[in-house]
Amino acid sequence: MTKLIVGLGNPGSKYQGTRHNVGFQFVDQIAQKEGVIFKEDRIFQAEITSFFYQGEKIYLAKPTTFMNKSGLAVEALLAYYGLRAEDLIVIYDDLDMTVGKVRLRAKGSAGGHNGIKNIIHLLGHSDFLRFKIGIGRPAPQQSVPNYVLGKFSTDDQIAISEALERVTEAFYYYLDTRDLEASMRCYNG
Repeated sequence: MTKLIVGLGNPGSKYQGTRHNVGFQFVDQIAQKEGVIFKEDRIFQAEITSFFYQGEKIYLAKPTTFMNKSGLAVEALLAYYGLRAEDLIVIYDDLDMTVGKVRLRAKGSAGGHNGIKNIIHLLGHSDFLRFKIGIGRPAPQQSVPNYVLGKFSTDDQIAISEALERVTEAFYYYLDTRDLEASMRCYNG
């Protein structure tokens, strides 16, 4: 079996470390752990790398389309590698969860997340696995775009680092067990 793991974010150094880029941070962390390096592929509009885990090919991808067009890369990669939506895991930030909270979901709405909206739109359905990382909500006087494109406070960065570790554990647990329900019981919350 083969899996496509897509971390959502915005390309470029300007966006590194921003709230909207926790998906990129996750796949970067997995790539580092597995000792692989991303290479940009302009055809797929993504940075891509791969490794084998227990005999299974795992592709990691970071769309370079900017967040709102993430589905272009996802759609192209699924088609090229002959994968189905059940072979896809998308990791991204969630405004509606407290900072550092982790949640795995089998499917669902976009919840206002433009990257997920675009993926759902282009795939024509919402049946794909998501690993969500809470980034909290902005203060009432702060706009959502400025908030998601802003950097974490020191305290929030600690919570996000811990969340990324939990998501990494959840990811490998899921690969080991293939049991989404058990993974959700262990890591949601």
